[in-house]
Amino acid sequence: MSRTGFDTPRPAQLRRFSFVFYAAGLRMQKALAEYVADAKNPDQLVMLSHNPVFTLGRNATSSDIHVSQEFCEQEGVEIQQTDRGGEVTYHGPGQIVVYPICNLAGGRQDVGRLVRGLEEAMIRTAAGFGVAADRLKGAPGIWVDTAKFKQGGGLEKLGAVGLHLRRWITTHGIAFNVAPDLAHFGWITPCGFTDKGVCSLHSLMKDSAPDFETAADHLQQHLCDCLGLHIQPSNPPSQSVNALTWRRGPDGPEILMMLRVPSHGLWWQSVTGMTDPGETYEETAHRELLEETGLTGKLTPLPLKHSFWVDSSIIHFPDPEPRFNTETCFHMEVPRDSPVRLALDEHSEFRWCGFKEAYDLMRWEGSKAALKLLEKELGSGM
Repeated sequence: MSRTGFDTPRPAQLRRFSFVFYAAGLRMQKALAEYVADAKNPDQLVMLSHNPVFTLGRNATSSDIHVSQEFCEQEGVEIQQTDRGGEVTYHGPGQIVVYPICNLAGGRQDVGRLVRGLEEAMIRTAAGFGVAADRLKGAPGIWVDTAKFKQGGGLEKLGAVGLHLRRWITTHGIAFNVAPDLAHFGWITPCGFTDKGVCSLHSLMKDSAPDFETAADHLQQHLCDCLGLHIQPSNPPSQSVNALTWRRGPDGPEILMMLRVPSHGLWWQSVTGMTDPGETYEETAHRELLEETGLTGKLTPLPLKHSFWVDSSIIHFPDPEPRFNTETCFHMEVPRDSPVRLALDEHSEFRWCGFKEAYDLMRWEGSKAALKLLEKELGSGM
């Protein structure tokens, strides 16, 4: 073993997603942890970004968040309790979150080395862009003396570490700040520190900072080197669309909600569907609308694309490797008086709902977020 990380290469699969809702990320980690519990299966390295969220570790208290629940809701920041170590921290766009889902049994039972390997990968990534970061005794993560970058600077955290260990399987991981909204850290006591700040590559380097994908490429390579991971092939995410279907009603927009049959999950949703080979997302949306409802409509993109784990109890796969899907979101306006003809092998009933009723019926984070975007868009355009 080296001083940081592990010398003996271990097979691993890389899962790199652009955006994952935090709650979906927890389900993703759980499925992958169950998978790597079988030592014959490779470790998993998951890289992604999250929606704005304050996550509370096992040592966090309510006083670590300085703003109210109502304020957070108004600002679009979730609050989530977790089983990781540490206090409260923030995740959001512009921050690379990495979940190393590793089986440390069989000669790698040293969490300290894993933590140092994660820190070393972040230190090397920062150094590659000209930022000198280092460890701080008693404070997991990596720190920068920002006095070199700005007047009145001091020690500020560039990357955080917080792990959970159960039966030598690790979950949670690191957060590396490329260009998140640092104002959100001012609403909490980040990682329990009242005398130190938080920085990002962008806050230090301004316009010379790397973009998100470039920084992620560098961090990925250093993680593989420092953790001794040998990347193996994995199944790519499938692709689907979510097309929120609506019509103009006498009291405002009405959202089409359909109840999936039990064999398809038994939850309410609007129009969704998997892309066929060679099909564009727009073509998929129009095809699914026609097949599921008999309707045609005007399609408009929504600024939302997200990934999630596919529940193998609903969709069965030929092998145990977890599967993932990336969903691209649209909305579709249909004529008010057009009849709905359900495909009864997929949905058993439908109803037209106002925004609140539709939101309450929806089960998944992506659908709820898409509906909020649609309400905001139509609120300014109706």
